[in-house]
Amino acid sequence: MSIFIRPHESNNVFCFYEDIDNPNLIKTISYQLDTDGTIKSQWEKTSNLKQLLGAIKSIEAGKAELISEKNWQKLILNK
Repeated sequence: MSIFIRPHESNNVFCFYEDIDNPNLIKTISYQLDTDGTIKSQWEKTSNLKQLLGAIKSIEAGKAELISEKNWQKLILNK
């Protein structure tokens, strides 16, 4: 399962997902988007539960939004 989170007023989207090879690990891909929605750059790293919970709290505080996988595809495909 993947969770896409986008901070408000940001061109970054963070994708948190469970590592297939090690289900006890959380990984994060950070995407930096151009103004037209194309991916300018990205990085991947091992994450932790504290970072995921921090991102979820940002949504709760109104500082970020949760993006569905379908809307993520629309965003990067500009459709």
